[in-house]
Formats: sequence, structure tokens, C-alpha cells
Amino acid sequence: MDAMKTIEPYEGKAWSACFQHLPKVSRTFALAIDGLPEPLRGEVCVAYLLCRILDTVEDAPGLGHEQRWEFISSVLDALADRHPLPASWRPGVDQVLAPRSAQDDVALLRDCGLVLDAFWSCRTSARMATARWVTEMGKGMVLWSARMGEGQGVIKSLRTMADLDRYCYYIAGTVGYLLTDLFFIHSPLISQDRFYELQADAEAFGLGLQKVNIVKDLADDYRRGWCFIPSEFLHGAGLRPEDLADPRKAAEVYGAVRPVLTAAAGHLARAWHYVTLIPVEERQIRLFLAYSLFFALKTLALVALNPTSLVAPRKLKISRLEVAKIVADCQLKVSRPAALEKAYLKAAAPLSAFLS
Repeated sequence: MDAMKTIEPYEGKAWSACFQHLPKVSRTFALAIDGLPEPLRGEVCVAYLLCRILDTVEDAPGLGHEQRWEFISSVLDALADRHPLPASWRPGVDQVLAPRSAQDDVALLRDCGLVLDAFWSCRTSARMATARWVTEMGKGMVLWSARMGEGQGVIKSLRTMADLDRYCYYIAGTVGYLLTDLFFIHSPLISQDRFYELQADAEAFGLGLQKVNIVKDLADDYRRGWCFIPSEFLHGAGLRPEDLADPRKAAEVYGAVRPVLTAAAGHLARAWHYVTLIPVEERQIRLFLAYSLFFALKTLALVALNPTSLVAPRKLKISRLEVAKIVADCQLKVSRPAALEKAYLKAAAPLSAFLS
């Protein structure tokens, strides 16, 4: 049965719902995922949506870790043992999560049962890989949410870079390992030795993308009660979490954030190595990865060229025109290693500001 699914795309009500939700919760990932070959496209789609469901629960402000675990464990239990979500799921989403979450994310939460149905129609090997890493993610989310502090008016925070790295492992490093497993399951061109090489950089790829997200979301994260810049760096610059949204403190904020920028730049160098390990024949997988890498590089370049952008009133993000340029450039060069490397070196050049 699994062999048949390697030929035909995933279809049916559950899969239709998944592909409808994907662009609503992330246009960028929808663009990248839609270009993957079947059945990898469906398997990455459902894996992303499961992660998004957990992330929406984690992001909901004002929840205690017991409430978070109640929602997250319901999903993890359904991944481990094929049974429906508890009857309390939908009322809980409507009463607890809906007032705290974006409309499109709430719609996805309400259709979590359909996402799980799609999950259970995936190939056995893909299900096992997805369940393993989504479970690791979910347990880590609840653990670190509690460790970072709870209570009315409490800003959830991390103390050290080691804390940040461990948090990012659960949030994004797990995704790097999950995707690596799915690529290996899908592609006969990825040998076992190459799989192990990819694993060596998989976590760094995820950490790099997550730290870029942290940098561009400083003010938004603070407003929802989170501060991911380690307190050791804030205190060293004479800052408090609320200063991350203060344009008058631009120089100090840049100083506090710079270690995270440096770490992100290092992670993305390893992400580039990861991309080069994917066989050139696997054009669609290489494109999927190249989009994320080059978007992240461009975002960090914006900070390097204008450090005050970290505290600008408008959220730090690359324009739609730049997104279109990156997509076109990647499509043109992804199967030409020398040309793609030249593009990477040009995109990474501004990041030397963090590494010097």
C-alpha cells in the first residue's frame, strides 16, 4: 500500500482541507511546499500544519502550562494512537484559544481532526518520522513555556544563549530533523551516508531560521509577553525587555541582539552546506530549502545594513518584490551549483558585519 502512495498524490476531504489551510497560515511556506513532488508535498504539508497547531497553542498569551499541555497532549496522543480528539477539543478551542489567536490559526485548530485524518493516510515511514519529531517539539514547548515564567504580567524570558539554543532546538531544530527524515524516505538519491551528513547540519538549519524570526519579531513578541533575547545580553546593555520596542534605544538594542545575529549567521552558513548536500537531481527539494535560506539571509542583511530597523515602528520584513526576486533567482540557479554558490556568497556578504 505504501508503494502505491509514492505514485499517486494524496486526495480526499482531509487533504483538501489541509491544502486550503496552508496558504492562509503561511504564504511563504505554502509557496515552498507546493513545489515539492508528491507524495512528499502532502507529507510536508501535514507535518507543517501539525507544527503550526502546536505553535498556536504555545503562542496563546495567558495560558498556564497545564492548559497548554491539555491541548498539546491531545494532539500527541492522537498521533501515537489512532483515535479522535477528545470531545472537549472544539469547545476548548472556541473558549480558550480563539480569543488569543489569529482567525486563520483558529480555523486550522478547529479542523485539527481533518489534519490528523490526513496524517493517518500518509505512508507508514512518513507517519513515524512526523510523530517522533512533532512529539519532541510539543513536549519541549510545554517544558520551556513553564521554565520561561508564568503568571499575570510576567514576561516569559530566557537567561543565557544556551537556554535560547535549547528552546530553539525544540521549536525549530526538530523541524530540521523531521524534514531530513522525510527527504531520506522520499529520495532514493540520498544515500544513508548522505543522510547522516544532512543530519549533522539539520538542527543548525532550523536554529538559523528560528533566530532570524526572533530578530524580526522583537517588538511583537514583547507585546504578547515573550522576550527571546537572553537576559544576560539585555542586562549587559543596560536594557529591560520593554526597551526592545523603544526606537530611542536603537544602539543598545543592537548591542544586545548582536550575539543572536552572530549565532544566526553561523547557523545559516551550515544551512548552506545542508543545501549543497541535496543531490542536484532533487531540484524541487533544493528549491524548497533555498527559498527559506535566502529569505533568512535577506532579512539578516536588512539588519546589517540598517541596525536601527530592529526597533523601527514597522515590522522588519522583506518586501514582496524582494521575495519575488529571490524566488526567480533560486529557480534560475538551483540546478547550477556554481551559480547558486555565487548567489549565496553575495547574499551572505553583509552578514560579515556580525561575524567581525
